[in-house]
Amino acid sequence: MSSSTDKRKSTTETNNFLSGRLSQVDVQRIERELKDLWRAIDDAKPDAQTSDAPVKVTEGKDAYANQSTTKPSNVMRACTANIVLFSEDVDAEVQASAVLDEVAIRHPSRAILAISRRASEQRLEAWVSARCHMADSKSLKQICSEQITVRYDGEGTRELASVVSPLVINDLPVVLWWRANRLDRGYLEPFSRFIDMLIVDSLRAADAKSFIKEMSGLISQPTRKPLFDLNWGRLIPWRRAIADAFSDAAPPMSLPSLAGISKVVISYASGSGEGKATAIAVQPLLLLAWLSTRLGWSGQSASLSEGKFSAQFSANGKTVNASIEPFQSDKLSEGAVCSVVIEAETPCEGKVIAERMIAEQRPGSPCIYVLSDSDCRKGEPGAEVGTGAESLVELTEARLIDFAMESMPDDQVFRHTLDCTVKLIDLAK
Repeated sequence: MSSSTDKRKSTTETNNFLSGRLSQVDVQRIERELKDLWRAIDDAKPDAQTSDAPVKVTEGKDAYANQSTTKPSNVMRACTANIVLFSEDVDAEVQASAVLDEVAIRHPSRAILAISRRASEQRLEAWVSARCHMADSKSLKQICSEQITVRYDGEGTRELASVVSPLVINDLPVVLWWRANRLDRGYLEPFSRFIDMLIVDSLRAADAKSFIKEMSGLISQPTRKPLFDLNWGRLIPWRRAIADAFSDAAPPMSLPSLAGISKVVISYASGSGEGKATAIAVQPLLLLAWLSTRLGWSGQSASLSEGKFSAQFSANGKTVNASIEPFQSDKLSEGAVCSVVIEAETPCEGKVIAERMIAEQRPGSPCIYVLSDSDCRKGEPGAEVGTGAESLVELTEARLIDFAMESMPDDQVFRHTLDCTVKLIDLAK
């Protein structure tokens, strides 16, 4: 083969790599293949692909592909962490890669997409690609990081983890993003030996009870790693909205109302088809458990039937009745909280009055709206008071990953909430 042919082949491979296209490689030669590709980029001549034509500036994995005039010498490598994304999804190569593209903009990392597929015959394949985005619109510099995709067909995860482990970059944190609908410590164990943090998403849970108990078991281990549940992160606006609603500085209700709470109803999206609400969703359970731990309620009894969860708590000698109910909606993510209604009997001007707070996420709106019926606040029976809205706009999957990686949280409130959630589940047996 002539030198010109070799050069064209090398240029094609380099362009494919930078454009985000997957290049299949020998599993045993992954690191060497990556080094060869980066070396080819570093060795590219300055006069390659030059032109006076205007350059289209884009972001994401196709940034290089859409810039035919950009020199490979304008590429800068960056890496701040290792992200290992585990998935069993059929479309993992597409869906997971798209989210990794977004994460790479804020956290250039060596991303390792570890895909597990159950099969009777073992098979192991690997691909490499780059994740590139523009540093800014003026310099036309691209910041690029690597993605390694390893797909294992077989049983268990030990073989897959043994391939992934030597691929992580030493001296950089290793984040394992468990993007699967089941949480199995047996599957996790081969990865736990070399990771610094575990990210899960209980919104994806196929079995809420099992998922919650596995999370609780993981954070209770003496050698536990920091664990962040994306579903817990999605509750931040709800928790803030409820807390603010009982602030004296921000009506509609007040701190004295907390002691008078008698009823809580949380609704969650169950989908629009029949048979959707057969089991409880994790997100509303976490929200109810958070509320009970913050207010010192003690669970007394609970029941679960066709997606509806009911519980009774004791609080300062009083009984608080709580329920979690499915609400058919195809506008919100299945399992996501739709609304929270809190009723209280509050002392006011020498008498006890009834108050009600409603926080709801309206279909098609990226905000949580808080309203209240309060005789005491307005002096008019049944008057509604609005407290504005809490935004849900930024709580995408990628943004929640950003938050987890920036803070590496070891959340004590989450641990207490999870303990309470397990107790509520056990009460409902």
